[in-house]
Amino acid sequence: MTLKKKSEGRIIQSVERSINALLLFLEDYQELGIKDFSRMLGLPKPTIYSLVNTMTKHQLLEQNPENSKYRLGPVLLRLGLQYARQSDVLSTVSVWTERLCYKFGKSVNVCMLVGGQVVVVYKADPDQVVISYPDVGAVVPIHNTANGKILMAYADPEERDGILEDYSFIKSTEFTISDKDAFYRELEQVREEGISFNRQEGVSGIIAISGPIFNHRGQVIASFAISGKVGYFEENEGRLVGEVKKTAQAMSRQLGYTGRIYL
Repeated sequence: MTLKKKSEGRIIQSVERSINALLLFLEDYQELGIKDFSRMLGLPKPTIYSLVNTMTKHQLLEQNPENSKYRLGPVLLRLGLQYARQSDVLSTVSVWTERLCYKFGKSVNVCMLVGGQVVVVYKADPDQVVISYPDVGAVVPIHNTANGKILMAYADPEERDGILEDYSFIKSTEFTISDKDAFYRELEQVREEGISFNRQEGVSGIIAISGPIFNHRGQVIASFAISGKVGYFEENEGRLVGEVKKTAQAMSRQLGYTGRIYL
């Protein structure tokens, strides 16, 4: 008697091609054109047009109007955030960020680097806050936020250089770092100290202090920042810095990191 081979299930070719196209962005490409997709996937341009048009319609991709190239779309960001909410990372950091928020009565944001952008994935606000910015899912600047500095400081050097290659250092206040060389010098200091500061660089009158969150492989997978008005932070900087360091170490340890962030 001959046994029939168990079927592996039908593969839909167009879906597989679309998935392969999206997976190209995992190779640290920020944007890809029709020619790029065609060459990398070995598919004719008419097929690529159909794929990207369909994915753009459903916001899996979006087109850059300046160069007609394609980048990851907002739906993928929302799916990524949904995945993050279900992961051990957010269940861990939520406890510690709520604790930090409650202790000082200040807002705490958690950010991740997603597709070369700094995205807010969790936030804790004190009870008395009616409206706060940024919201979960918001993309925040890299150069004038404490979270952005931490994530860039600990990013893979090649990835960091790629992200910052054409980055616009827009000056938001008189304190904003406005050129790449100065920003790289700031990142060196962040790596040395293990924390970063935003001293009225994004919004006048607001200071933030950020720390890294390491995983079990020793990689920084997220950051968190506590923010508030200048007067309070200047008067309590020592306490705030100490608590940020303690929180960063505790969260990282709970995620399996065995090293020491601070001496």
